[in-house]
Amino acid sequence: MNKLSFKIFLSLLFFVVFFSCERDDICIVDVKESPDLIFLMLDKENTNNRKTPNGFSIRALGTQDILPGIVSDSMALPLKINDNSVQFEFILNFGSDNENIDTLQINYQRFDTFINVGCGFRSNYILESTPGIILNSGNNWIKGFTILKDTITDETNAHLGIIH
Repeated sequence: MNKLSFKIFLSLLFFVVFFSCERDDICIVDVKESPDLIFLMLDKENTNNRKTPNGFSIRALGTQDILPGIVSDSMALPLKINDNSVQFEFILNFGSDNENIDTLQINYQRFDTFINVGCGFRSNYILESTPGIILNSGNNWIKGFTILKDTITDETNAHLGIIH
């Protein structure tokens, strides 16, 4: 009788645990985390043309790590989910004698969307009307910014144009 009671107890425990889990308790793999900012490097002579800078690299401010994935005239930058701005060093002619560093601050507003219990919140962003500020003065190689898409909810289109 003890073995029978124990089996019934285990069966009931299994059913309680199995059926108490709701669909919202699990985060589906397809749910994308907060999107990155996609930017394009644009020619100052004709802002309709993309232009890859020479020896171009990006470094997060305060680190020595160069961001990976700089292949062409566009790239994705991670935005902070607990702040309304992020700072990066945009480096021209990286590693050469005529290296030129522009320190940029990208400004945005966050709005969080509740996905479900398993996933939690997802941050989306809206670029400020002045999306970028060059923090250092001097021989700046970046000449300006243009907003291509002000709401950052996905990574399918570019959001910001950086004119150089």
